Amino acid sequence: MTQVADFVLQRLTEWGVRRVYGYPGDGINGLLGAFDRAKGEPEFIQTRHEEMAAFMACAHAKFTGEVGCCTATSGPGAIHLLNGLYDAKLDHQPVVAVVGQHKRLSLGTHYQQEVDLERLFADVSDFCQMIVHPGQARHVVDRAFKTALTL
Repeated sequence: MTQVADFVLQRLTEWGVRRVYGYPGDGINGLLGAFDRAKGEPEFIQTRHEEMAAFMACAHAKFTGEVGCCTATSGPGAIHLLNGLYDAKLDHQPVVAVVGQHKRLSLGTHYQQEVDLERLFADVSDFCQMIVHPGQARHVVDRAFKTALTL
């Protein structure tokens, strides 16, 4: 059964992403399942910490000239991406972060470890959007990469 996460990984691959650096968490379980189904295309590189995932994605961009890509779960996991994403921003490196979020039903209810991710990433990113419907996935992923590549 194909899910939105499978489609997102397919789009990442079509944009030339060969590796995604990340740390597992409940907010990205669907994406982790898609990595398993994708059988290494793109490859999921599990890091020891979310912060390291963002730094590795930035280093990937710096040393290859490709778009770096990282992923983390929602809440504190997403917060830990900030240092590496600031490194990418300040060095003008193209990095795309795919971050998990609570279910829409839970948003705004002060659910466990809830963080306003759009506000959190506003300063560190040139494009930040939450996908809330499968029909948005292609446009949002494509716009993220177009934005990253035009900086």
